[in-house]
Amino acid sequence: MDDATALFSFRQTPLGAGEVGWLQEQLDDGGQLSDVAAAACHRFGWVRSSGEIPLAACSVMLRKLEARGLLRLPAPARRRPGGGLHVKAERQRLLDALGVVPGMVECQPEGPFTLRPIAPEERDGFRLHLQRYHYLGFKRSVGESMGYAAFVGQELVALLDWGAAVLRCLPRDEYVGWDDRVRERNLPLVVGNRRFLVLPWIRIPHLASRILGANLRRLSRDWQAAYGHPVLLAETFVDLSRFKGTCYRAANWRYLGQTLGSTKTLRDGTRPRGCPKAVYVYPLARDAQRRLRSPEGNTVNPA
Repeated sequence: MDDATALFSFRQTPLGAGEVGWLQEQLDDGGQLSDVAAAACHRFGWVRSSGEIPLAACSVMLRKLEARGLLRLPAPARRRPGGGLHVKAERQRLLDALGVVPGMVECQPEGPFTLRPIAPEERDGFRLHLQRYHYLGFKRSVGESMGYAAFVGQELVALLDWGAAVLRCLPRDEYVGWDDRVRERNLPLVVGNRRFLVLPWIRIPHLASRILGANLRRLSRDWQAAYGHPVLLAETFVDLSRFKGTCYRAANWRYLGQTLGSTKTLRDGTRPRGCPKAVYVYPLARDAQRRLRSPEGNTVNPA
């Protein structure tokens, strides 16, 4: 089929009216979204170098076709009273459908590098990937937050989640020079890197620091567009029992010290120590510290 007649393209496969019609037939026959995605992967030969089919990516593709008016997806099932066990079983089925983590990868993705915010129809896939492959798991984003996806060619390679900064962090607060009143007012101008996941089968040298650099260059601009204010400082916490923070240092984040590792006060009044975490920050504007100390910090324009 000539690419000029294609309605859509996925994994370098042009989809014309015939292919989209076949997808609609599968959906009209009562097929669930994940089942139709699996059937499409087998029909069109969409498979990763590890042998796994890109089920989550294909499901997102079907939702994109719906958003463009090319497909009609079945309406989501309503949750009925007492249906909690069914919901949990369906969630586990979706997680299992992502497949196991490949052990060795013979071929890595190639092509141009891109990073962008996730689209609304990609949120389920974003959440499921983080749930399955990030050691902390993932529930859902609350408050002001933003998710990003990184690609090499058409292959998803990494996900990042940004959201509200922690209320108190001594190394960060000393770095900014905050008092309690100004910190309370300007804390929304600090954003936390809550999750950073390079998919475990990806092996590309220096990819993590490259992703961080690309994300930091657009983060404040994207935040301004989404929430009407910039962010001036990025922060993250590295679990020293698992990681060394190499990619953050390579991306020029500043190491401020370590947390005490304490958790919330328990009912018996004790505060057990957990693993200390390394605190890293990255200014997103040249005068970030001054603006964060300003009582009018929320009213300034982004750099």
